[in-house]
Amino acid sequence: MRVLLVGAGGVGTAATRIAARRDFLAHMVVADYDLARAEAAVAALGGRGDRFSALRLDASDQEA
Repeated sequence: MRVLLVGAGGVGTAATRIAARRDFLAHMVVADYDLARAEAAVAALGGRGDRFSALRLDASDQEA
């Protein structure tokens, strides 16, 4: 399963930690308006973060 997680705040970061322990997840993109926050959520997973990537996403940008 591939997942797009929008928001790397407290709840989003907690979701990445839970997802990292699940084998059925093939890849999760952690997207946030603040790229540094998305990258920090992925980096916090350490060695378990190989199936995760960070992306800057502005959900309010209708052109994107």
